[in-house]
Amino acid sequence: MNQAVANHTNNKAKCLDTNHSHSQIVSRIPQYAQVLELGCSSGEMSRLMKENCQAHIFGVEKDPQTAWQAQRYCDYVFTEDLDDPHSLDALQFEKFDVITLVDVLEHLKEPQALLERLKPFLMEESVVLLSVPNVAHASVRLELLTGDFHYEDAGILDSTHLKFFTLSTLKALIERSGFVINELDYTWHDIPDSVISRYLRAVDIEPTRRILEHFHEPDAIAYQFIVSISLPREEESTPFNHDASKAPPMSPRLKPMAASWQTWGQVFSNLQQKEQIIHGMEMQVQEYRQQIERIQREVRLKDEELQRVYATRSWRFLRRLARIWRGEPVQAGLTHG
Repeated sequence: MNQAVANHTNNKAKCLDTNHSHSQIVSRIPQYAQVLELGCSSGEMSRLMKENCQAHIFGVEKDPQTAWQAQRYCDYVFTEDLDDPHSLDALQFEKFDVITLVDVLEHLKEPQALLERLKPFLMEESVVLLSVPNVAHASVRLELLTGDFHYEDAGILDSTHLKFFTLSTLKALIERSGFVINELDYTWHDIPDSVISRYLRAVDIEPTRRILEHFHEPDAIAYQFIVSISLPREEESTPFNHDASKAPPMSPRLKPMAASWQTWGQVFSNLQQKEQIIHGMEMQVQEYRQQIERIQREVRLKDEELQRVYATRSWRFLRRLARIWRGEPVQAGLTHG
């Protein structure tokens, strides 16, 4: 049963289905935002953010082949293991309007450590948008009731999941990491009473109305939790030790241009990119120079070889015959050919 639920929710929809974690995340991203997408995979979420939000996207993905596919939609892609404490070092000068963790935390050994490392990348109005599967979904509850707990290829019990979250444990993780919850939502899958009743009767439990209601409560029908979190006011990041209290107020809708793309971090990143381009062009020029020198050496060698041929008796004899054939006057003797 859980696999059927997984197929319902984890099918990567081409359109923005409101009961899909991707669409719920995208709907919370402002236009032209600078986004750090952690666990960008092959770029499915990146494509939606680019098409619907015109976002400027930095992607991070562990698998190199998958990261290569994400380059179609991300402005920059880094191949890093998010469990590595230094995985975000390359972005140390960047600030982001939004950081996304879409179905990522459950794959990490230390999700709290990653959340704590995100703080330097956040501005006053920045948010972290995350989604995690709900292990207390009714489908899992019913299987546990019958003594089953089987890992699957996708869904809540995905075999690659290292952590499992209920609503309470997710809230506790966010609090321990030093964040506050701004908004909490979920995607849902409500199981029919007929299916619930069949599972209950299999363990000799009569499916009364009161019991059935427990399987239709929000915590039971929630398939994935969608959470918007941010730093508490007193912990807001102040970039480069500037006094944030002296900075003028900034419009959230203008934030991407005023506060993101013009940050020193972005300038530094652009300079690095240009330096790489210049270095590549210098290498090409050096290669062209070497090719020219090689061709010039070959020309000199061919010229010397021709001069040696011209100096042979056989060449002079051929020239003499050519003159005779053309009817030109020829002096006697081969040495004067």
